[in-house]
Amino acid sequence: MAQVMLSWGGFNFNIDSAAYNQLVRTWQWRWSGQTRIGQSDLLQCTGKAPVKVSLNGEVAPVFRNVGTEQIKMLAKMGDDMKPLLMVSGLGEILGYWVLTDLTETNTNFVQGGSPRLQTFTGEFAFYGDDLQNP
Repeated sequence: MAQVMLSWGGFNFNIDSAAYNQLVRTWQWRWSGQTRIGQSDLLQCTGKAPVKVSLNGEVAPVFRNVGTEQIKMLAKMGDDMKPLLMVSGLGEILGYWVLTDLTETNTNFVQGGSPRLQTFTGEFAFYGDDLQNP
């Protein structure tokens, strides 16, 4: 069994199925400008945006007969529109996250139109440490 790189809900990103090549984490702080006559705007912090994680990876459908369903399963989980627990491959509990964007690209087709390679980008936003997010 392949080692899990990251788990979101019941979906495991791992080398044998959906492996990501890049994980990008983004933090944002919101600053709103208050205009002033004859002076530069005065900035005021209006809060912190949720942390975002972007995963870029690949699925090789013919490798170990993984098939083309990996990204579809992830999309179905996103369709549920529920926060799910994310856990690192080292067992660190990262809290609850929601899937906000998913992109799939299919290339290197074989006879019948099945892809030999699928690439994906998944965007996740931090929901909270628990489901009772105040």
